[in-house]
Amino acid sequence: MSERIIVSLTTYSKRIANLPTVLDSIFSQTHQPDQVVVNLAYDETIPPVIQSYIDTHAIEVFRVPDTKVYKKLIPTLKRYPEDCVITIDDDFLYPQDMIEDLVSTHQRYPNHPVSGNREIFSGMQCHCGCCSLMKADYLGKYMDCIDDDVIAHCPSDDLVYTYMANLNGYPYVRTRGLYFINMPTYNEGESYSQSTQEAVGIYDTFDYLFKRFGAVDDHMELYVKDKNLSELLSDINKSHYQDGYQAGIAYVCSSRTYKMGKILSYPVSLMRSLGALLFKK
Repeated sequence: MSERIIVSLTTYSKRIANLPTVLDSIFSQTHQPDQVVVNLAYDETIPPVIQSYIDTHAIEVFRVPDTKVYKKLIPTLKRYPEDCVITIDDDFLYPQDMIEDLVSTHQRYPNHPVSGNREIFSGMQCHCGCCSLMKADYLGKYMDCIDDDVIAHCPSDDLVYTYMANLNGYPYVRTRGLYFINMPTYNEGESYSQSTQEAVGIYDTFDYLFKRFGAVDDHMELYVKDKNLSELLSDINKSHYQDGYQAGIAYVCSSRTYKMGKILSYPVSLMRSLGALLFKK
């Protein structure tokens, strides 16, 4: 592939000590990145032991404005507009095939950002900050719309990237593997957004984005072909795919199908519940 693979992350004082261990899991990947970028706020101090690690590894450190979690991705997209940027978090240990999985999915679906997240919100496959692949073209003009007001109202950058990529006509697809839930973590329960500002709910975030930027006309998400109706309705009712997808059976389709399937699933769920009550011993 012609694009370079850039791994990008940010960190702050409470987590910067994790950097060597986290990045060791990146440097041991089966598919090595072309560049690793760490974006730090101007006033962030780098401890000597961390600076020593940076000096002996292929890592670029850039000082950027403190745009909270958004500095993980946006400055890197602007610096490398032609390349693929994989975002990672500073508190996870990554399986060795994570980058390979993201890149192979990108090769199959070159016109879609790739998420390692199993979750679907409002009919959209959601960006996952700890392992997603993004290109500047996927956000397009909306990248410049991530201003101070968006940052103040939307501490979850994942939801913003999801919404704006869909607005720009580049819906997400999901990797075969599931990350976030399957990786060792140093996180002790406090997310970066929670530690830096008050958390805002998912629906509050989407409500803000809808009012400011308008509706996403055609949500898109990853579906699995060749399933019978009951299996499809079961998957739709769960709103996510527990086991990923197998090579050659995935395709992208409109979430109008999702919405219709969701409606059809209600009587199925009702009948199952009634059956369970009637035949309960």
